[in-house]
Amino acid sequence: MIYSMPLYEAKFKEKEEWVEITDIEMMDGLYKVYNKVTPAIKEMIQGKEIHTPEAVYRLKFKGGDPTEIPAA
Repeated sequence: MIYSMPLYEAKFKEKEEWVEITDIEMMDGLYKVYNKVTPAIKEMIQGKEIHTPEAVYRLKFKGGDPTEIPAA
């Protein structure tokens, strides 16, 4: 199967809807809270949402089955 680049979404505290964000925006938001963002990104790959004081972040899957992503 063909996969596209990962897309990230955030729901900011003042907003009610999810908005698509860049990977740089997501990393910037996570670095404010986490010393290491890799564990948080791994959780997003597993389908979890990451909560910070400013927003909730998640990975938006497009194309393919996320359970078929090969292990690194």
